[in-house]
Amino acid sequence: MDVVNMSSQDKKTDSDPRHEEDQSSTASEDNKQVICLGNNEVKSRAVVKYSAAPPSSSYALLQEKTDLKLPPANWLRENTQLGTAGTTVLGSSRKSKPFSSFGMAYDFIDCIGDDVDVVSDSENIKKLLKIPYSKSHVSMAVHRVGSTLLLDELDIQELFMRSSQTGDWTWLKEFYQRLIDQKWQRKKKSKEHWNEKAILSKFLYYSINSDGTAVPVPSDTEQAAEEGCGTAAEGSSWPATFNSSTAESEESAIPKEEQVDTYALGHVSSVPKEQNLPTLFNEGENSQDLRNDFVRNILWTFEDIHMLVGSNMPIFGGGRYPAVSLRLRDNNKPINVLTGIDYWLDNLMCNVPELVMCFHVNGIVQKYEMIKTEDIPDLENSTFSTRVVKDIAQNILSFLKSNCTKEGHTYWLFKASGSDIVKLYDLTTLCEEEEEEEEEDESCSYSTSSELQDDSKAVAIIRSVGELSVPEKYKSTHQIRPNCAFPVSQDKEEKCRLVLSYVLKGLKAVDSSIKKESDLPAADPSTPIPLKYEERSQNGARDVEQDIALLLDRVGPCNEELKVPTRSGMLPGTWQHRMKLQLFLKASKAYYVLSDAATNLLKYGRALRYIKLALQCHDAYCSINGGLHPQVLLFHCQCLSLCGDVQLMLAQNASNRAAYLEEYNYQTKDDQEILHCLHRESSCQAFSMATDLASDPEYQLIVSSKCYEAAHDLLTSGVLKDLGQEQLGQVLKRLGNIRNEMGVFYMNQAAAMQVEKQGVRRSVCMAEQELWKKSFSCFEKGMQDFNAISDSVNTALLLCNIGRLMRICAQAHCVTTSEHSRGEFSPEEALYYNKAIDYYQRALKSLGCRESHSAVWDSVNWELSTTYFTLATLLQDYAPLSRKAQEQIEREVTETMMKSLRFCDLQTESARQPLYQYRAATIHHRLASMYHSCYRNQVGDESDRKQHRALAEQHYSKAVRLFISLSDAPCELLRTLLERVAFAEFTMAGQNSSAVKLKTLTGALEIMCETRHAFKLIHKELLEQQEKMSTPEDSDKPEELHSDSSPSSELNTEEVVKLIGVFEPSFSFLLLQLIKLSTASKRKVSGKEEEQVKIYKNVYSRFLRAEKSVPLIQRVSLFTELLDQLKTPTGSDEARSSSS
Repeated sequence: MDVVNMSSQDKKTDSDPRHEEDQSSTASEDNKQVICLGNNEVKSRAVVKYSAAPPSSSYALLQEKTDLKLPPANWLRENTQLGTAGTTVLGSSRKSKPFSSFGMAYDFIDCIGDDVDVVSDSENIKKLLKIPYSKSHVSMAVHRVGSTLLLDELDIQELFMRSSQTGDWTWLKEFYQRLIDQKWQRKKKSKEHWNEKAILSKFLYYSINSDGTAVPVPSDTEQAAEEGCGTAAEGSSWPATFNSSTAESEESAIPKEEQVDTYALGHVSSVPKEQNLPTLFNEGENSQDLRNDFVRNILWTFEDIHMLVGSNMPIFGGGRYPAVSLRLRDNNKPINVLTGIDYWLDNLMCNVPELVMCFHVNGIVQKYEMIKTEDIPDLENSTFSTRVVKDIAQNILSFLKSNCTKEGHTYWLFKASGSDIVKLYDLTTLCEEEEEEEEEDESCSYSTSSELQDDSKAVAIIRSVGELSVPEKYKSTHQIRPNCAFPVSQDKEEKCRLVLSYVLKGLKAVDSSIKKESDLPAADPSTPIPLKYEERSQNGARDVEQDIALLLDRVGPCNEELKVPTRSGMLPGTWQHRMKLQLFLKASKAYYVLSDAATNLLKYGRALRYIKLALQCHDAYCSINGGLHPQVLLFHCQCLSLCGDVQLMLAQNASNRAAYLEEYNYQTKDDQEILHCLHRESSCQAFSMATDLASDPEYQLIVSSKCYEAAHDLLTSGVLKDLGQEQLGQVLKRLGNIRNEMGVFYMNQAAAMQVEKQGVRRSVCMAEQELWKKSFSCFEKGMQDFNAISDSVNTALLLCNIGRLMRICAQAHCVTTSEHSRGEFSPEEALYYNKAIDYYQRALKSLGCRESHSAVWDSVNWELSTTYFTLATLLQDYAPLSRKAQEQIEREVTETMMKSLRFCDLQTESARQPLYQYRAATIHHRLASMYHSCYRNQVGDESDRKQHRALAEQHYSKAVRLFISLSDAPCELLRTLLERVAFAEFTMAGQNSSAVKLKTLTGALEIMCETRHAFKLIHKELLEQQEKMSTPEDSDKPEELHSDSSPSSELNTEEVVKLIGVFEPSFSFLLLQLIKLSTASKRKVSGKEEEQVKIYKNVYSRFLRAEKSVPLIQRVSLFTELLDQLKTPTGSDEARSSSS
């Protein structure tokens, strides 16, 4: 096995190279794997499995001003070194043979199935990875062999051209024409395209010529070359690969002044001339005709994707640069992203560390530039993220592997030119359907061009190529279109249906061999036939617990055997008995797989029907078997767990019950006949209650819980205690989850009862208390389950839910007076809120640190902060003055608010950061208001008043700073600033000195000017509301389009009007007092102060003359204008001069 840049002595071409790789595998182990990083983000490794490249030789670095339009002397001439390649203008620069991946797969068949994910031409790989960046069409055939995908270009238009005379593929041609909504036609290449091809061919011949001079070729050759330009087939941009004809001795003969830097050319060889393409899907094609005509086959590992790719890219090397790729670029055309990705991927696949670009203008060589492979993604005008390319590769592979599931089928991956939609079709199935439709009704075939019908024929669809750039977008199966058959499960379903058909045949054969069959009564599925073990139930009750407990009684020693004939007359120990045991167990397992697949498809009605059939098969198995083998019991635990899963999903999706009921009631003929065979041995009613489709979500949750409990009891019994430890952990997690779901269900019911009682004087009723007890009990049991498996994250979530339950209990104990108003904060409320805080703190303790699970930690942290804030708010707004002193309440409010503030994470960037900022601002505002009130009302100790004044100023300042950082809280900002102005006015009322008063008023006016920011936000929102009202067509749009403009996010105009009612008199008072104090001052007034007074008078005059009846938006606009007028000259200088 060779590495791409190994020396020539390890690459033998005199015998079949595909056998030489084993001989060369003894090379140094250090050269076998090479890691190449792009932007230090993605991992790439390339190992050559086969190479037809000859020994390396040198090539010339062309001199500046070399004219590439002139052919070199060796152009298109056959040569012993060049071989037969390059006998046309484009050499053998053609597309690879159709289905070339099959040739590679045949040559390296040991890699197919498990070791390799994809086999394809390197050009196809590049085209797939460029899908999100390119508007070009994509058409590829996909085949699956084991877990390996074979990808080949499917030139469907060429297929139609070649089949136009035979009439084949008519159905596909019609389907394709409708698919692209236009008549197909092949785009002809422009003359410029072929000229560029010719220049490239001449450039490569120059590069392997020993001198860089342009030697004209004979006219007949040139004429043939020109003819070739017009007739050459479409292909890739690289001509054939070459053998060098330049020797070291010839290099030494070149004069020094004419010598150019030389590099070695290697890894290139001749390729046979293109033959006529075989007919697509040629049935006669066998392994002998599968050609692998690539120069090299490379096992390329890109991150975790293993690909076998074929490449013909010329690789040069030698001297200081052991391996480089050579590209010719027009200097007037910048490199775009598509070209950059192309160059980067080519170098990665062939493990080439550097790229040499020769720039030309109109065929005249200008300069050379060498670029490292890892620098290609950062080139100007072609910058791209290598991590995104990696995500695209992983998503495409996951998409194809999830949907191309049937071996022997041909899948078609198609993207129309200019479209963002990628579709995958199963051509094999489409062909079969077409034949069936033609037999039924020839006129109905493809009678519509509806896009919906085209989509319904697709196996899967990528609605937007942008999805491919999303990490792990197609990792999970739920991303596949819901209205399509789920490919993986579909395959399983076919296999299971086949198993069940054989089971049915076997059961019929066994039943026909049992004597006295005609004497047996016909089984009626609706009439339960009592079994022996039912006598253990005294009253015959059929509730869920007793129903499932019946099976637990079956657990007994495996060596017990029945001594009496079964219900059908079958004797224990006979071949019929042994066969039926096997068939019942096979049927049960098949139905289990079908149920599991339906659950993954979100078809819960179908899943419940299948798990019911699985349990009925198991019931029949138990009725003819004296004891159960441990492995059978383990499987039965899986059935019970799956039944619990399905019932849980049905409870969570109760709104779709009608659809689920239709799925549940449907039965195939095979299912009915198998059930009839089961009824010959058992009534199959042991699990009827557990597998019924009920309409009550609570009942479904209880059934789910009891299924998990039964599975848990079986796994902890003596028989399975040592065998089911792994399954026990899964069942305990399910138990914890279902108990959490039940706890949340009862908690939500209790919360709903509170909502119903809103506005009504009430006390806690017994029904509420019962729901609390049920919810708390479920949460506690769930915590025990999660603790048993050391699941700290889920334990924290349950503790968080208990904290929420405690808050609901606290809200229920809210005291309502006779006037239906809120009473004092009660001791019961305080008790439950403190209990909630305790549970939230336990949840944080369970997690330990944020790194253990950041999402859960942030959620618990938020709930804890919310609980502290709610407790402090209720304590402040509804102070229990009848029980506690005012000072004590203020102290408790301060402590609780500060605790809430401590859990407001203002530093971590997250979705909750704006909420934390708003809460922190609200806390500071509330504390400022409380200290403001204390300052106004407190009489006596002056030191306390000073402290309250300082604290009020401090919290007002912090609240304003936080509200300003938010763009959606203008009312809160305006209210805080107005309170702060009122605080300054109250402070001024107690001052005697005119100078001190003037300073205080100036400071208050500066605070008032800060309301400008709030008014601008209000004006902006009023304009947006006005625009919405003036656009009548918005009202006709669906309601979901207005989801972003919910009432909670809109501006509260009533609140704005109230705040303006406070702003106007306060603003007027400040201006009037400033004018009075400034003009009444006996000291000499400076010119600047005089100018300031004029501004005050002008603003005051305009404010008094303003109309109060104008629309709100005009009033807000006026306030903004007046405040802007006051902003320019500040009053700080005036205040300083007054105080001096």
